[in-house]
Amino acid sequence: MHYYDVTPLIVAADEFSTVTIRPRYEHAKFPQAELLELRFFAQEGLNYDPETEQSRWQPGKPDNIKDWKLLPDGSIVMQAFFPGEQEHVLQVRGYAEADKKLQRSIRSFRFYSLQKDLLNLQPLKGDFHIHSSGSDGAQDALYVAARYREAGFDFCAISDHRNYEPSLRAIDYWQKHFEDFRLYPGEEVHSTGNPVHIINFASSFSVNKKCFDDEAKYRQEVAAYLENIEQTDTRLDYFPVAASEWVFDQIRAGGGLAVFCHPYWYYQFKSAINEGIIDAMFQRRRFDAFELIGGFHRHQYRSNNLQIVRWCEESAKGNRFPVVGVSDSHGTDTYPLSGSGDFAHGISYSETRDGNLFNWYYTVVLAKENSREGIIEAIKSQRCAAIEAPPNERAHAYGDLRITRYISFLLREYFPPHQRYCQTQGALMLRHLAGENNLLQSIREMDAAVAKFRKTSLHFGH
Repeated sequence: MHYYDVTPLIVAADEFSTVTIRPRYEHAKFPQAELLELRFFAQEGLNYDPETEQSRWQPGKPDNIKDWKLLPDGSIVMQAFFPGEQEHVLQVRGYAEADKKLQRSIRSFRFYSLQKDLLNLQPLKGDFHIHSSGSDGAQDALYVAARYREAGFDFCAISDHRNYEPSLRAIDYWQKHFEDFRLYPGEEVHSTGNPVHIINFASSFSVNKKCFDDEAKYRQEVAAYLENIEQTDTRLDYFPVAASEWVFDQIRAGGGLAVFCHPYWYYQFKSAINEGIIDAMFQRRRFDAFELIGGFHRHQYRSNNLQIVRWCEESAKGNRFPVVGVSDSHGTDTYPLSGSGDFAHGISYSETRDGNLFNWYYTVVLAKENSREGIIEAIKSQRCAAIEAPPNERAHAYGDLRITRYISFLLREYFPPHQRYCQTQGALMLRHLAGENNLLQSIREMDAAVAKFRKTSLHFGH
């Protein structure tokens, strides 16, 4: 539970900053000041030397605190120096007596100091490979959007197979009611004659429609792409490579992000895409981002594992590209009416549980703003991490080391309380969909509460 408000969690590196820790409940209150001792540590080993007033790589001494006090409302206010870009730990020790011989409690609070290039960016949790009943998903797009907000997402895009319209319908229904939670257009593109699946995130038009409305023109344009590809592997039909590059360019023409999806997906006992196509896709690298962590169930663990290994090998060769995580969810809920039956799952007709893949895999971006342009710029600049976090398992983040280290902190310290605010808004959205009246004002108020929490927790709000 969220026992304390810690503000801000994020501070500027190599500066003195003031932070506040406010107990939210009676049982979380600190003892009186004379029974408290504060100790402050820099986690990565870069410490502040008060004699030279410089940061040095040296054994840590818990003496970076300049001043602290206990306010009448029970909050601790501390001023300290935060050396370098790293995580910091504040220990608040409570004692039974003023002589501080018998320790009664110890509580730890975490902070992160950032260099200026990351300091004012917004960490946003998102998913843009999601299916609804607009293709082979289980739930309606409006419902899916509400469930994603309930799970703590800042943005998402419904991306049905060959179908752009459900994402637009969700935007048209919901977006006029709030600003913080953002819905974007999307679709999973399946161009004719091409086994490669591609996510169109946030383009202004449907690439599927452009392909299928005039297939002759599509094939003519792909043939022109094919002429410009050096076909070095005589065993390979390069048409899918050319078709994929046509799709990538169409997505970008609409201002969207082109994502190369799940190359190591095995379907009906064989690879959905042959290794020759995969090799050519990586060698030519015309996509914007690679779906590193995709929607694979627990028994399909080798697919994500192979994609991680392939990314590592490509990076070692100097072929660097942004990576993202997506759920590829085909249902936010497991429910008897979905066809599986209550006997198979042991649940009644009044119960649901989270569907497999929903909220298992996603992307965290560090963006200037929650907009199409802001998210795409962050991903292309590799200020993002692919997150693998199935229930009851440890979360893993994949990306550049600097970004991943910071986002790992956010997964632990920022996103859990953030999710609780989102959960309330998402629950109200679901009640509104179920027919309850007079909830729109409450939905807007909770949307504003999420924005306020983000602003007070992060540096740009201070």
